[in-house]
Amino acid sequence: MSLRGALYGCGMISEFHLRGWNRIPEAEIVALCNRTLARAEERRVQFAPAAHTYSDLTTMLAAERLDFIDILTTPERHEEHCRVAMAAGLHVICQKPLSDNLEYARDLVSATASYPRQFAVHENHRYRPWFQRVRSQFQAGDFGKVSFVRIEHLNATEPAESYKNQSSSGVWLEYGSHLVDMMRSLLGEPQSVYARMHHVNQNVRGESIVHALFEYADCTAVIDVGWKRGALTQSSMLLCGDAGEAWYEGTLTRGTEARLQISAGANVVSDEPLTPYDEYVESFYLLQREFTDAMLGLRPLIQTGEEHLRTLECTFAAYVSAREGKPVLIGKRI
Repeated sequence: MSLRGALYGCGMISEFHLRGWNRIPEAEIVALCNRTLARAEERRVQFAPAAHTYSDLTTMLAAERLDFIDILTTPERHEEHCRVAMAAGLHVICQKPLSDNLEYARDLVSATASYPRQFAVHENHRYRPWFQRVRSQFQAGDFGKVSFVRIEHLNATEPAESYKNQSSSGVWLEYGSHLVDMMRSLLGEPQSVYARMHHVNQNVRGESIVHALFEYADCTAVIDVGWKRGALTQSSMLLCGDAGEAWYEGTLTRGTEARLQISAGANVVSDEPLTPYDEYVESFYLLQREFTDAMLGLRPLIQTGEEHLRTLECTFAAYVSAREGKPVLIGKRI
């Protein structure tokens, strides 16, 4: 069975989406849409030579016979574009964050509750193969009782995409939410968050350095993110349990070198060099493979709108904490 798909939004990240779709034999990208048509044409030549190109979503939906759409537009347009795709009866996968407004995200997710097609959010950090291995060992109890998790990615510079630098929300919504999703996939739902946010990069309108501390009943999770103005990028994950630890050192995005070490008691039982770029590319494919299987009825979807909304609620609670200067309970309507 061949599922006919369209990709809407042909910016930087679209390369990795298209690479993933090209590895899935049951799916074919038959249409590309971008406000600047030349960008869609460029992606067509690179990744989907037989696809048709468009500069308008409504025109594309009217002209093409589609099964699904992959939405890669900017966050403030996600709700609008998702609703247009849903009105056309398509399976939908939308790039995170689902919205830059929590209430808009809640309303959209509520609308998907009775939607008869698959609705997914493309949040792929938890699909990094190294993280999947750590998560599997955590769930198997290999680390014992885990009391501390720290995830950090402090990028030396601001992102290349201008919309991210111009948005009123900065690094926390655009990148920190990735790490919140990783935390939740390990530990579940936190009880509270205390966050500090700072403006240190003049090229970024929103917050550019964030420290957030999430409390669980028996565990503390710390997330640090930044778009700095400096020379060094710091990036890692540490998980500490009473029976063992996991330590990943290397970028959480694209890069050339990383290392994953696993210990049991006082002994290092695994020490593996990794290539972050390969891990990054593979995570796109793994999530898109899951979405395709869900469209085909082969397995349930994990990254649903409801799942992503819980990540967004934790993310926006941190904004409230930073604004009020005190811890905020998770789950309280904000």
